[in-house]
Amino acid sequence: MGHHRLKSVPKVRKWRAVVDGVLGGAGPLSGDVDRLAALTLDTAAPALERGKADVGLRHTFYLLTQIALAAREPDWRARLAAVGIPLPSDASLFDLTTALHTAVDGHVSARGHPTDIGEMAQQAAGEALASLAGNNAATLFGSGGEHLQRAVRRLSTRAGFARLGQRFFGRFLTRFLNFYLSRLTATAAGGERARSVGDVSRFNDALLTHCQQSALIVRGFCGQWYSKTEFVEGIDADNASRFMAVALRKLTDELGQQRLGL
Repeated sequence: MGHHRLKSVPKVRKWRAVVDGVLGGAGPLSGDVDRLAALTLDTAAPALERGKADVGLRHTFYLLTQIALAAREPDWRARLAAVGIPLPSDASLFDLTTALHTAVDGHVSARGHPTDIGEMAQQAAGEALASLAGNNAATLFGSGGEHLQRAVRRLSTRAGFARLGQRFFGRFLTRFLNFYLSRLTATAAGGERARSVGDVSRFNDALLTHCQQSALIVRGFCGQWYSKTEFVEGIDADNASRFMAVALRKLTDELGQQRLGL
């Protein structure tokens, strides 16, 4: 399962166009678009592959599976508390994402130290949950525990977790590529570049769109793995980490395909 590569996913915004956006078109780095687009992927791809060993990333993804599975249970708060995510009875989506961050922080601190990759994963998980469950959880800060559980339960099916997986990996990839691209462009410009708020917003939107489309490569894989693994053996930290490593490999391969297309 999951060992074949899907056909190339069409992108609304090609990677070169995204990089051209951050360089400002006719700006001082406009002649460096091709070089920086290639260099970003050359730098990010091996780092993404190494990220599969990151404790924070691994535990964040595992907890996402547990949040989805807990939503099926009559007492979902007890199931969540068992994996280190205690919630009040009137928990909001904000309470859930905060508890998720706290649980990952505690897990990481007991086994090492925080990393940039782990922080990106936490932010990506919170954003993924908020973007998919937020509209059905009444309000972000106060909706009641039952509303929240019903909203998250929509993500507990095969199709629902496929959406959640794509959204998580897409958001993570967005932050990951932005991390490298921002540093490379700042270095190339001698740290003197400044963009307007509108420019930043447009770039972020383009990058997010590009990365969410790139993450389509793992969407069906996430749903298939989640459904089959829970049915056959149950999802635990070990098999979730193994799956995440394969998902990262698929994303790394996707970056490689984009590099070849430059």
